[in-house]
Amino acid sequence: MSLPIEYARLNLLVAEKTKRQRQYKAQLLVIRSGDINIRLGKTLITLNQSQSIWLPHDCLYSLESITASQIDILSFSARVTAGLPTSLYRCTASPLLPLLIDELITIDKTSISAQHLFQVCLDQVHKLTEHD
Repeated sequence: MSLPIEYARLNLLVAEKTKRQRQYKAQLLVIRSGDINIRLGKTLITLNQSQSIWLPHDCLYSLESITASQIDILSFSARVTAGLPTSLYRCTASPLLPLLIDELITIDKTSISAQHLFQVCLDQVHKLTEHD
């Protein structure tokens, strides 16, 4: 069952690369530890611990770890992304997001509690990506 908001944790070894893929859901990547490069076409963006990046729907990218890295990925379907950026957006991670994700890992993602936590994650993403 596809949920409107999902999460995944990605652990990369030093110099490990992911395949370049199109993501059909918008994503927020939260760098928990390490340093990574994100390749978007010919553009290379370097992120380090506590930084985040919003990747809109249909974004084609790959990751390369500079050091051993842990990345939390929140994926959002088009049903819940109204009002969020439609282009790449780099930001500093909210201190609350990693805690929410840590809690989500310990519970059933289809439970009512998880759905409430996902909603708080969405609220935090709205807050992170507000334009001044």
